[in-house]
Amino acid sequence: MQSARKYRARIMLVASALALAASPAEADDTFGFDIDVTLSRKAADKLASQKEEIVAFASYYGDPKRSAERHANELGQIDLTPQDEEVEIPGSGGRAHISGANVDPKQLDWIAGPAKVNLNIASARKSSSNNLLACDFIDGPLSDVRKAPITLRCSLIEEHPETKMWP
Repeated sequence: MQSARKYRARIMLVASALALAASPAEADDTFGFDIDVTLSRKAADKLASQKEEIVAFASYYGDPKRSAERHANELGQIDLTPQDEEVEIPGSGGRAHISGANVDPKQLDWIAGPAKVNLNIASARKSSSNNLLACDFIDGPLSDVRKAPITLRCSLIEEHPETKMWP
């Protein structure tokens, strides 16, 4: 009886370890950060009236090591994510968490210097095929972005706002 319990306990431990190994990005928030999205009054009113939402698109990249230049994209950078991470945000704005779950850790060996992140925000295009928003954006070292949530301001494109690049 005792050995059967020990056996089941070992199986549970192995199963837990395999689950973590199968989804390391979910268990590890190394590349995650938070943003706060705020809206101008006109943007908030328009998104509310059209029942529109907001989406943030994040991609991670780095400058190539000399030995990895052949892996660089057309901009001369190493893509660390095979596809952008998309996070939906309510049309009223608010806080969103970018997990970095799409980062391919194997490609970190190809970069010289810090991992960088590019994040853009747009309307989710649920009520219109056109983006309605002009927003601040992020483009820089991940270590600077992770220090504290960054507030990104959004306005309607027709308001002709000045946008800011963070950090």
